[in-house]
Amino acid sequence: MDGVVHWQEWGQGQPLVLLHGGHGSADHWIKNSQELAKQYRVLVPDMPGFGQSGVWGSNTIEDLLAPLKSSLENLIGQNIPFYLIGFSFGSLIAVHLANANQSVKKMALLGPVGHGGVRRPKGEIINWKPAYKSGDQAELNRIMRANLALHMLSMDERIDDLALKIHTDACIATRFRSRDISRAGGMQDQLSQYKGDLLFIWGEHDVTSFPELISKELSHLCPQALIKIIPDAGHWVQYEAASEVNSILIEWLSH
Repeated sequence: MDGVVHWQEWGQGQPLVLLHGGHGSADHWIKNSQELAKQYRVLVPDMPGFGQSGVWGSNTIEDLLAPLKSSLENLIGQNIPFYLIGFSFGSLIAVHLANANQSVKKMALLGPVGHGGVRRPKGEIINWKPAYKSGDQAELNRIMRANLALHMLSMDERIDDLALKIHTDACIATRFRSRDISRAGGMQDQLSQYKGDLLFIWGEHDVTSFPELISKELSHLCPQALIKIIPDAGHWVQYEAASEVNSILIEWLSH
């Protein structure tokens, strides 16, 4: 709906904001939000141009960031300290948001993009739109499952019906074009301005980077950062290794 940023909220306590990835929605956090809500007031948007949220202006970070920031302030108030976690494209938005809002207490970035580093794709993402437009549900499911295997999850057997539904629904609803922004970089410049507590989490098999290499590069900019690389997990690490990621986040946030 135009003019609206759609938020979901659970729990009580210190605000904790979770930002999803490109071609995503709040459901990127479906295996994490309830666990985190046992200790925090968890706030998860469909970012502008994604899911049930509207679109503002043109396809720029600024057009996404401004309504995201203002709607968050409407929910928690101005200058209220909060924790911030971003996934994939949401990690790039998180750093911009943190630098625009000095109230971020701690920030965690999962599978961050926008760093311009070497990627290791398994293959070309398949165009799903012809199958969707023709109403061929079986073909759409086949393509979405293949794309999850190519980009999001490390093992085919972990592509369950829930992951397929989340990915399909999010792709269909996405109107914001994040890929060009992610590939353009800018993460390093934004990170160089951020001095707060920082956590990086990658899945070992993340196709958007070589975690061992990019973590060393980014840690030079942010020597305060804690780095975790999760074995046997891919890009959508908080889904594929939910229990381990939840444990890491809860422990890190509590100190």
